Amino acid sequence: MSCKLVRRHLGAFVDGELDPATQIEFERHLEACPGCQEHLAFEGSLRQQTRDSIGGARAPEHLWGRTLHRLDEIDEARADHTSPIEVRPMRWRQTWPIAAAAAAVLIIGGVVGLPESPEYQSAGMLQDVMNLHSQALPSDVQAEAPQEVVRYFKGKTPFPVKPAKFEEPSMKFIGARYIRVGSRPAAALYYNLGGHRVTLLVFQSPEIVRNAQRTHVGGREIYYHDVGGNVVTIRQQGGVNYAFFGDIDRRVLFRLAANARVAY
Repeated sequence: MSCKLVRRHLGAFVDGELDPATQIEFERHLEACPGCQEHLAFEGSLRQQTRDSIGGARAPEHLWGRTLHRLDEIDEARADHTSPIEVRPMRWRQTWPIAAAAAAVLIIGGVVGLPESPEYQSAGMLQDVMNLHSQALPSDVQAEAPQEVVRYFKGKTPFPVKPAKFEEPSMKFIGARYIRVGSRPAAALYYNLGGHRVTLLVFQSPEIVRNAQRTHVGGREIYYHDVGGNVVTIRQQGGVNYAFFGDIDRRVLFRLAANARVAY
């Protein structure tokens, strides 16, 4: 897979619009290509900044009507377009407000330095956490024995990876996957809690907690970010971040982050 093809469809990759097979091919390319990793970091940072900048602004109703009619025509025209990449695209009706806000960010604030900014790196990483969870990509390794997971990630990440242990008896480890958070290697650990999916990302990055809120649960310091009505809880242990995200009540997510045994 060429860099040109990957960079052309990075937006679809970040938004989780690629089919699973293509998603995996992109991940393999990005794992080995520093240049595309930089483009990916910028793409994720720009998208998060755009979301934060949209606010409650709304165009006049007559402009909305004319614009949406034209965008529907564009959707119909591109339906016949073929591409070597299978993408499940959002309709222009959904993406146009984001694109408009992106243009405003470019004009008003400038984004040349975004990838180097810790704030935007953190935002992009948080989006990576949520995208990974929503995409539900298949596991690379499925094993109950922690040593199997340790063996799989050895040499892939600069830190040892073990499935976390929890006090909740219904919290079941179901698999793990190598992934990247921003440009950094990471481990995605998948769990099931009473029929609900929970994703735990293990990675190294000081930026992720610099602007995070803090609280204490069960005597442990927990960092957290509220993103689009969702919460990502983060626990740090030995210079490694453990970020939790799931389809569960936020109080449960905080409790999981606090009682997880990540070093044993």
